[in-house]
Amino acid sequence: METLTLDGRRFHFLGEQRGGARVYRGEDAYLRIGPYEAIERDLGLHRAMEKAKYPVAKIIDDGELYEQRYFIESAVGDRSFRAIFQDDSDSAHGVTDDHFREFLELMKKLYTAQKRAAKGAWDTDEFAAGIRLPELCRELPVHAPAIRARFEKAISRIAALPRTITHGDCNPANMYHGGIIDLEDSFYGPLGYDVVSALMTIEWSPELRSYEFYAQYRFTEKQTQKYKAAFRGIAPHFDDFAFCRAVWLCSGMRKWPRIQQWRFEKFIHEYLS
Repeated sequence: METLTLDGRRFHFLGEQRGGARVYRGEDAYLRIGPYEAIERDLGLHRAMEKAKYPVAKIIDDGELYEQRYFIESAVGDRSFRAIFQDDSDSAHGVTDDHFREFLELMKKLYTAQKRAAKGAWDTDEFAAGIRLPELCRELPVHAPAIRARFEKAISRIAALPRTITHGDCNPANMYHGGIIDLEDSFYGPLGYDVVSALMTIEWSPELRSYEFYAQYRFTEKQTQKYKAAFRGIAPHFDDFAFCRAVWLCSGMRKWPRIQQWRFEKFIHEYLS
């Protein structure tokens, strides 16, 4: 259905998420509706993040419709930081320091909330599933032993970090001035994964526009160093988290074969050579 009306609110269809949820936009709100189990999981994690004061959208309502589960969340802005950074790069030849500072402040809010809520040990298998390690190993079977060995080294160094709810796909495309959206990839994992993901995701898109995805902006070296300095507790683990994020970004890309191949080659060169 292209439009849905709930309690007098009218929503227009935007698209379908990987987990099967259909997303609709209304006036100052979003509706997510889909399979009961998937939506119930997303809603539970969303509520836990909201309770822990993560900078996420507020849950307005939830219920059942057409034998499916749904929830409605508030809008957190009109333009993502990715769109803002792209405009900067088109007009000012790079991400402006003012917009970078706003991006950094939002990540500080997220990290502070995650750190406050963090406790206990995280599960290796849950983290591996969250970053889609098994999927990448299936897609690159010849390299699977090396991938798993590199993962084991990474987790041995980050093992002492506490367990918290991670966004799972934390990057400027999902970040707005009012908060962070699209929580469908959320899972419990080590504190710090989202911090690294938000900064380095763009490094896995090429410059050339002939690819299905391309780099719409880049951070300067000065901005990168400023970001890392703001999260000194994570700095020793940055490279290991960057590897884990690369695993996620390289897997599940069959629909986009050119960028998939580019990412595979980059991953093999950087981590397995």
